[in-house]
Amino acid sequence: MKKHIDAQTSSTNRTPSITDIPLSQLVLAFIVFLIAIKGIAYFLSAFFSTAENDGSTSFPLILLVLIQNLLILIIVRHFLLKRYRLNWQNLGLVQTSASWCYRAALLTLPLVVIVGIVNSTVTQLISTDFVNPQLEMLAPQGFRWHSYILTMIATGIIAPFAEEIVFRGVILGWLDQKLGKYLAILISSFLFGSTHGIPTLIPALTVAGIAFSLIVYKSQSLWPAIVLHSGFNMFMTTALYYALSQGVTLPGTS
Repeated sequence: MKKHIDAQTSSTNRTPSITDIPLSQLVLAFIVFLIAIKGIAYFLSAFFSTAENDGSTSFPLILLVLIQNLLILIIVRHFLLKRYRLNWQNLGLVQTSASWCYRAALLTLPLVVIVGIVNSTVTQLISTDFVNPQLEMLAPQGFRWHSYILTMIATGIIAPFAEEIVFRGVILGWLDQKLGKYLAILISSFLFGSTHGIPTLIPALTVAGIAFSLIVYKSQSLWPAIVLHSGFNMFMTTALYYALSQGVTLPGTS
């Protein structure tokens, strides 16, 4: 009897772990995440379609990103953390040194170059034309300062935080305990690339996901990955709007 009581006490006092989440619950949360993201995107794109006439599509864009990422955090909190007595620290939101964030920022340009090379190689190998509808959504009227600033906030600050929570905090962390480091990196990075909804970009975004995963392992924190992800998105957004300001016709637009 005493042994049974001791076993129960030990189980009660055990520190909760992300591995407590069953695979079925993880898959369900991911499906809800996809439905929420795609559903909100479809609803808002239809609701704000008339905004293109007055050049104010950046306002619906940032509203879209805010709602999407709020939903992401609610899904993670409700389906995973609260149910299994976990907290945000279990997902990697732990304190790290400033030097790791500084290193992450310095890695932005090399990552942009590598991802660009991968994307260029893939587009040359496939026979179909590269189409990226996100470019037209980000800047359908060309360069505008308010569009640039709002897009930087949406894609450079808001989106990286929530995406790192899902793909590196939840998925990478869970797969690491179940399948090991290397499979965890590959699977979580492929899912990251796939959920952006542009097949041509999957290889390039998978490479970006691998870079984000590696810096999580090195730093043992999610914050450097958020910094690198943010820097990557900001660089790409700035390059997009600079090209528009110079009157360049961007590849991938119709």
